[in-house]
Amino acid sequence: MTQVRPSHWLVRWLREHPAAADAVLAGVIAALGVLLHLTIRDPKYSDPSAVGVLLVLGGTIPLAWRRHWPGLVLAIALASQFTLEANSWSHAGWINVLVAAYTVGAYRSGRGLWWIGGTSTAAVLGFIAIGVTTGAVQWEALVSTTVLFAAAVILGDNMRRRRERAAELIERAERAERARELLATQRVQQERTRIARELHDVVAHSVSVMIIQAGAARRQIVSNPRQAIGALESIEHTGREAMSEMRRVLGVLRSDLDGVADGHMPQPSLTSLDDLLSTTSDLPVALHTEGRVVGLPAGVELSAYRVVQEALTNVRRHAGRVDRVDVAVLHAAESLVIEVTDDGRGASGSPESSRLEPGYGIAGMRERVSMFGGSLNAGPRQGGGWRVRATFPLPSQ
Repeated sequence: MTQVRPSHWLVRWLREHPAAADAVLAGVIAALGVLLHLTIRDPKYSDPSAVGVLLVLGGTIPLAWRRHWPGLVLAIALASQFTLEANSWSHAGWINVLVAAYTVGAYRSGRGLWWIGGTSTAAVLGFIAIGVTTGAVQWEALVSTTVLFAAAVILGDNMRRRRERAAELIERAERAERARELLATQRVQQERTRIARELHDVVAHSVSVMIIQAGAARRQIVSNPRQAIGALESIEHTGREAMSEMRRVLGVLRSDLDGVADGHMPQPSLTSLDDLLSTTSDLPVALHTEGRVVGLPAGVELSAYRVVQEALTNVRRHAGRVDRVDVAVLHAAESLVIEVTDDGRGASGSPESSRLEPGYGIAGMRERVSMFGGSLNAGPRQGGGWRVRATFPLPSQ
């Protein structure tokens, strides 16, 4: 077990309690000044006095508030120091003045620092110059004391800049961490939206087919058992395909989380439209293609496939009785156009029809198309029925 050394504990405590640390510092310097004032016996110093003790205390005790009023504390320390020097009273040197000068540099900035630092340095320089002129001090003190005082201010300024730089780096790190968390949250939300859209496309299409087939089987189970059995077989086949699609979607989700691509279950594409339309035996669907539908971006092909799937689901749900559904795939040089039209009655404006109200299906198709910078138009067509037209811009070859 690691033991904490007493000195380390004391330093940590003083850092966590700056007011107490300043009070301790002021007390130590005050005690040292009073002790030297009362004990030093030298011909060049005057005898100790109560006024001298008060001046020492007056120039050191305010250091306890040095962080709050650095300029005022420095002015008091200089006034006390000048008075002690003028009367040749012994003291603790310029320690309190240097600490106050350092504090000005460490806790003031801008014009305040320049004004206080410049004024106080000029005052020190003028006071020492007077002492040199009268012969009270050697001329070397004019240089050493002024340089030492200015160095204390500059050192404090450098420490303040380092402290501000460290705080800025910490703030940047915190902002970067928050940005990473926000980005991770957005990615999770986008992934959830993608999975929800995929599941909606799979489930809505397959369940719609199964409902139609189940209704047909129910109506024919007595009068035409053979067709009822065929409808039940179609339900079974559609259900199995729906389960396979759901496993594929969830498998993609798991592989994304694990960082491993699932190569056993490829994404559907435009070449899979024949398989999709073969499961829509309840609808009279005709497929028309113009241009080559191979070599397109995989994301565009998947979204185009889903648009056809969702459009057929909407036909099945809302169009009512239809005699013809046309699916057109037009691959031009700079765009891919998917158009699904029907001649149903869902767009006739009857009160029973909910088809004119855009639902999640149309919103999902529009979102898919807009991801690639395309456009989607869905609405009633002239002469009755409904039309969905999706345009995907393609990169130039």
